[in-house]
This record gives sequence, C-alpha cells and structure tokens, in this order.
Amino acid sequence: MSVYKAGLWLFLANITAQLGGYVFWFIAAASVRATVLGEVAYTVTIATILTTLATLGVPTAMMRLLPASSNQRYAQGAMAHALVAATATAAIALWKPAIAILAVAGVIANYYTAYFQAKLDTKPIFNATLAGQAARIALAPILAPYGPDALATTYAIPGLLIALYGVVRSSVSPKPFGLRELIKAGISVWLPNAIAMLGTNLGVVTAYNLAQPEEAGYVYIAQVLANAATAPTIIITGVLLPYLSSLAEREGVAKKANKLALAMSTPLAAVLILGGRHVLALLGPQYTEAADALAVYATANTLSLTVTVLSSLVYSQGKYRHVLIGGLASNAARILLYALLGTSDIGVAASFLIGTVIALAYYSAIAKNVAKSAAILTPRLVAIAMPAAATSAIGILLAIPGIAISYALAVKMKIVTRREIGEIAQQVLPNPLYTKIAPLGAKILDILD
Repeated sequence: MSVYKAGLWLFLANITAQLGGYVFWFIAAASVRATVLGEVAYTVTIATILTTLATLGVPTAMMRLLPASSNQRYAQGAMAHALVAATATAAIALWKPAIAILAVAGVIANYYTAYFQAKLDTKPIFNATLAGQAARIALAPILAPYGPDALATTYAIPGLLIALYGVVRSSVSPKPFGLRELIKAGISVWLPNAIAMLGTNLGVVTAYNLAQPEEAGYVYIAQVLANAATAPTIIITGVLLPYLSSLAEREGVAKKANKLALAMSTPLAAVLILGGRHVLALLGPQYTEAADALAVYATANTLSLTVTVLSSLVYSQGKYRHVLIGGLASNAARILLYALLGTSDIGVAASFLIGTVIALAYYSAIAKNVAKSAAILTPRLVAIAMPAAATSAIGILLAIPGIAISYALAVKMKIVTRREIGEIAQQVLPNPLYTKIAPLGAKILDILD
C-alpha cells in the first residue's frame, strides 16, 4: 500500500471514530441521566490513563524501528511488551472489571494499530473502526438500562476488532527481542504524551471525585463536543511534524498550516461558544448546564491548534528540551488547578484553558516569527467568525448558513486562497470525485472573488 493510501485510510478511520463517538454519546445521553454518563466518563478516563502509562511508547518506537531495519523481531519484542503491559493493567484494575477490560483492549489495540501503520497496511484499522463504532451505536440503547459499566465496555469493541484483524493477518509471536531499544526509543515520545494526556483527562477524574458524577459527565460531554470544532484540522496537523522535519525551511510551512487550521476551525468553535446551549439541548435539557464549560473548551481547543503548530515546529528543529518544558509547564498548571477548581465543570474547563494559554505563551516566545503571524491574523479570524457566532446564538438551523458565510468570508478576505483550497481538496478527495466537483468549486470561488 502506498503512503498516500495508508494515510487516507487513517484519516477515514479517525473521522469514523469521531462521528461514531458523537452519535454514541447523543444516544446515550438521551437514554440515561447525566450522573450515569459521569460514571461512564470516569471509567473510560481511568482506563485511558492506565493504557497510556502502560505502553511506555513502545508501539511508537516499533513504528520507527521496524520499517527502518526491516527486522520483524522488533514486532515480536513489542508484542511481548504489550502482553506484559496488558497483564499488569488488568491486575491493577481488578477492583473494577470494566476498567480492566478497557485497559487490556487499549494496550493490545495500540500494539496492532502501530503494527499495521508500520507495515503501511492501514485499511484493517479503518475496517475495525467502522465495524466497532457501528456496534457501539447499536448497543448503546440496548445496554443503557444495565448501567454505566455496560455502556463503558462498548469502548473496547473497536480495539478488540483491531486485535482480531492482527491475529488473523499477521504471523507475529511474542519474543523478548530488542526490548531495551524499544523502551529507550519509546520513552522519549511517551513522557510528553503521557503528561499531555494527564493534563486533559485528570479533569474528568477530579470533577468526579471532588464534585458529583454528573459534573464529570458535563466535563466529558463538553470535551467531546469541543473536539468537534478542531477534528477536521487533522487533515493539516496530523502529518505536520514529519513533514516539517523533512524540510530545510520550516517557518513558512508552519505559518501556512496555522492559518489554514484556524480558518477551518474558528467558525465551528464560534458556534459552540455562543450556540453551545442549543447543541447541548439536543442531548437533553439537563445537559445545557455544560454550556459554559463547552464554550471554554472550544476556546482552548482553538488556541491549541496554534500550540500544536508551534510545538511541532520547535520539535522539528531538534529543540526537544523546550518541548518537554512546555508540556510540563502547561500540564502541571492544569493538574494543580484541577485540585483547586475541580469542584465544577467550568472550573475544570478554566484550568484546561489556563494550561493552554501557558503553552501558547511559552512556544510563542521560542517560535516568534510564526507566533507574530498568528497574532496579525487574529482580527480577521474574529471577523469571519461573526456570522457563525451570531446565527448560532439564535438556533442550530440558522448556524448552518452562518458557517457557510463565515467560510465564504475567509476566502473573500484572502485568509485562504483558491490555490490552498484546491491543494487540500486534491489531497483529501479521491481523484474521480475531485475531478467531478472541481469545476463547481471553481464557479463558486469565482463568485466569491
């Protein structure tokens, strides 16, 4: 499979997982009380923390060492580590079987996902994701009466399907080969990722323990919906780091990536900031309590796009210590503030936002030229967000034309050029589809020009 096709299947898998997750939560929210969703969020979050801590970055290390050496034994060593890590997480989580199931499935799924990526054979990842999300959506109303643990365990389905694909399609058997090298290479990427993961997920845990389970549910719902505003930008940011690393002149590409990501995300974030209450009302009237937290998370996620671009640039320049310091500073602040403000969903969201602002300030001081270009762009981004924001404050249906007007303004104000739109469409869409819609797209852009 070519690199392009491998990336396309990963992109489709990501979009499928996002959409499936949103539909699942809409169904679950309509079926149970906010307290139950809080219990589900807590269970899933604890399992995510255990999974991330247990992997030690070994799957990522395998993705680098296996293709570079063509030595299948690295896959065997990584599998041996995955089995040990899965056993350890199961033993730790025996106090709550649902967490044990999710953590074990997560560890094994991480291994096989990395294995398929290393082999550039990513279609099984998409197939497992599609089937798994469909199963979760179908099971949500059936399992809702059986309590939060039953709903939470559906998160294991996509991972278990990926593992099943792996067992069927690969002949790898676990052997303790290259474990020292795998762990050494994995730790370098695992530590900052683990810190970032804790900075995000401990908010749910704190709200659950310091407040009420329903507060944890509000935090989780706000996080899930806020992620929708930035999800499409994975087209740009998902492969930014390796792309920047391959270039000699990086700042120009980083400026362009930041501009495109913000132009794509800002109108959607504006809808959630001013119209989030209408979106949450679709889940049920009780969930409108999370409107303020949703607005704060949507703001933080939009700022995080620039943080992602700046940190990717800094990392691609080999300034690893700066990336570690930035991750530690921002997420340590979040974790400390969670303990102080974690008695409410808005307090948790504000803690996350403050951590994001710290990261933005830190990386801006290092990558000054790109940060300056982002600051200059800000007034125009606010301007294009206005139609989406104003219409969403009235209602969800009106937000749709409002978003369209916002994107039209992005073109009219030259934030995004015709050429850039064409480049993105050509990279993302299959060639036959691109060929069919390109003439129509050109006519629309002629009107805007």
